[in-house]
Amino acid sequence: MKTQEYHNNEQIIDMLTPKVEVKPSADLRERILQAAAQQSESNTQAQPKRSRSRMSYWLGAIGSAAAVVAIAITLTFNTPAYAARKYFSNALIAVQDAKTMVMKLKVRTEPDEPIDYINPSLGFTPATVKVIYGEPMLWCIEKQNGRTLLYKGANDAGDYVYQWIGGKDGNMGWKQNPEGYVNGDLAIMLDPRLLLNAESRLAENRKGTKYEILDNGELVIVRATTTAQGNYSQSDYMINTSLAEANTIRVYSFAKTTGELVQMRIDFVVDDKPITVIETQSIAYDEPLTPNDLSNKDLSTISFQQLDIAKSASSPLAGITADEAAKIILQAMKSWDKEILGTAMAYYGDYIPKLESIYKGLEVKSIGKSFSSGLYPGKFVKCKVVLADGRKETLVLALRNDNKNKVWLLDGGI
Repeated sequence: MKTQEYHNNEQIIDMLTPKVEVKPSADLRERILQAAAQQSESNTQAQPKRSRSRMSYWLGAIGSAAAVVAIAITLTFNTPAYAARKYFSNALIAVQDAKTMVMKLKVRTEPDEPIDYINPSLGFTPATVKVIYGEPMLWCIEKQNGRTLLYKGANDAGDYVYQWIGGKDGNMGWKQNPEGYVNGDLAIMLDPRLLLNAESRLAENRKGTKYEILDNGELVIVRATTTAQGNYSQSDYMINTSLAEANTIRVYSFAKTTGELVQMRIDFVVDDKPITVIETQSIAYDEPLTPNDLSNKDLSTISFQQLDIAKSASSPLAGITADEAAKIILQAMKSWDKEILGTAMAYYGDYIPKLESIYKGLEVKSIGKSFSSGLYPGKFVKCKVVLADGRKETLVLALRNDNKNKVWLLDGGI
């Protein structure tokens, strides 16, 4: 049976690996073996007048297919991908017995936006990741004065991942079952051991990733360059919105003396220019840390609503197209039909009353044709509306129906 760590590792590898596989020399070993076989056959036949190219001369001097294979392996070991794998593996060994980790970093994001939201045009928001390794792993991801996600394990109140927004909205939040929970891009920071292992395996596979190794005397720096994943044939709307949906340069700095990972930076490449979107400020292992140290927020002051996505087959949002769903949802927002919106806005939880104050009474001016972009599992629909106070807005509704009964749910855009 595959462990949860295995599944997490596979998700990270899949996220980091481009879907287009680049193999500039994947047949190197086969070509050398074929050349060696031809050379051996030619030597057996003792043809005195055959052409002796540079390759055939070299192979003849080697004298055996086994020696050729040994050289091919040596060449492979000297590649940047192999060197990168060595550094990732050494760093993994250096921290494999860590009990806790505290990481401080900065991210180009809005403080109140979801953890997986990254925008290279924004300024930096400080964030902190705290982890207690064990079974289960306990953790907290917190944006300064913004969104926080917390998992402290099961207790008398149940077993939930808690999420809330700081500042003036700090009294509202959501909770959901931790099984299969994904925290978005910053989730890869929760356990650098998984990330290092995933990078090591990726370097071993060498699928579509270019590696560079730099040595500045005190640090060894590994640069991994990959291309954006996803389908952008209909629209590039989602390009550069997440680590997977961006051309990235991932830069890891390792201490030469210990092999330990001391710094990490992730750049998006926008218009051929690298823009840093995530950068660690510090990484500390085995800091004194208890479950109560993960967050200083008093959870009793927050009203948590359990996030339970409605999947009723009888919903008017089931069995229709995304365009039709967008029309129904916008019409429901005009009169604020709580029955329809209670299902459509299941992801928004306690944020719904605030949305009602903004969008109730809107008038729909146009609804565009739905389109796909990037890795998003649903559809996007561009709409133009006029709010009750006369303001005009262009919304790009994110709709998904990847649930058992194919009910369209509003996943973003407002």
